[in-house]
Amino acid sequence: MAETAKKITVQSGKEAANLQTLFAKMKNVYYNSDPITANSLNATGVECELELPVLEDGVTLNTGEPDVTEIKLTTGAIWVSRANKGDSDISFQVASIDGAINDLFLTKKAAASVSGITVAGLDGNFAGDSYSLDVNKVTGSLIMTDDNKQTVLILTNVEMYGGLVAGDSDNPAYFNVTVTPKDNTDGAAIMILHKTA
Repeated sequence: MAETAKKITVQSGKEAANLQTLFAKMKNVYYNSDPITANSLNATGVECELELPVLEDGVTLNTGEPDVTEIKLTTGAIWVSRANKGDSDISFQVASIDGAINDLFLTKKAAASVSGITVAGLDGNFAGDSYSLDVNKVTGSLIMTDDNKQTVLILTNVEMYGGLVAGDSDNPAYFNVTVTPKDNTDGAAIMILHKTA
């Protein structure tokens, strides 16, 4: 009796051509001071407090490669492997020293506002605030869209720290921001959303 030839098949709709949901290139980054859950997003949506002006070349979005340990037998065969979540490497550069951005990443000092001063060699009056350069922890969530407007990444619960870089030969003053993703109350650290028909 002739043996039937075996074929390798792929489940319908799971072919590579059907899996083109991409996060092509970061376009917009929005900050919200509260963590985001699926329920809160479905119930009310999110009114973001700030759109962060992020420099194009200063984005690293790596949620961490797993740290894999292989346990081998004396024969050299791999008996079992264990994996731990890797350390994330998420950072970006926010190119603004506007008051709203300063208030986010720096600590404003009470009664330290100045206004109507004249700076030598410059025309006009100037106003602003005074800040401490102590490290300031910012909590909340981040919503990131890609440039083809088809995909959204939401870091549901983050801790951020920003350091001011006022002198850089290639860029205007910016905050170098490091981001640590954390799980929200649902146990989710990231939401990956794509546009539906």
